[in-house]
Amino acid sequence: MIKVAICDDDNLFAHQLENIILNTCDNEGIKVDTEIYLSGFTLEKGILTGQKFDLIYLDIQMENGDGISAAKNIRKMDDNVILIFVSSYDRYMMELFRLDVFAFIKKPIDSASFSKIFLDANQKICSKSFFFAFKYRNQEYKIPCKDILYYESRGRQISIHEKSGEIHVFNGKLSDVEKNLEKGKIPFLRIHQSYLVNYFLIKSRTKSEVTLINGTNLPISEDRQKQFSIDYGKMLRGEINV
Repeated sequence: MIKVAICDDDNLFAHQLENIILNTCDNEGIKVDTEIYLSGFTLEKGILTGQKFDLIYLDIQMENGDGISAAKNIRKMDDNVILIFVSSYDRYMMELFRLDVFAFIKKPIDSASFSKIFLDANQKICSKSFFFAFKYRNQEYKIPCKDILYYESRGRQISIHEKSGEIHVFNGKLSDVEKNLEKGKIPFLRIHQSYLVNYFLIKSRTKSEVTLINGTNLPISEDRQKQFSIDYGKMLRGEINV
């Protein structure tokens, strides 16, 4: 799931942006959590008290705390958050360049262009290294999720299969792993009682089987075929029917 903040003192416009984001995510199968802030000051306060965002949309000129000042303060607290400015004013471009801004969208906005920029930002978020952590025999491990091909469950033991061919083992339930991964940026799809696969590393699929980039074939259980097809289709930017 990605977390998005929208900061604009025009409440109606902020909700317009939120609706475009929610509709885009619904169409693309992206899990998102959005928050609206009506001033740069309240956004800064939220982040200072522990709120974490992957992506922030900011207006430049607002009554209580302008967007550029807010962005400068946010950058001191979070180097990784993606910043996108949405504004009628484009004379601050040099200032925005110094703040490592991902994009500038000029008002009035075009919904299709806005959605494309959002999807580009989401791709950048998902390309970052997020880790899966686990313990086994009193040792703690962490593996970048982007390197994990799939999880395999046998009884109470789970095997993690990496792109490199390396395999790690720990004790647990695949349903718990699936739940924990929902909070991450790399989408993993449950195709079987025993398999959870990295969507980005699926090379091809049929109704009853997926082939991963290393040539591994894994079965899709009959009871999961319909839901898998829906989820997979949304991520391909279009419904794919079984």
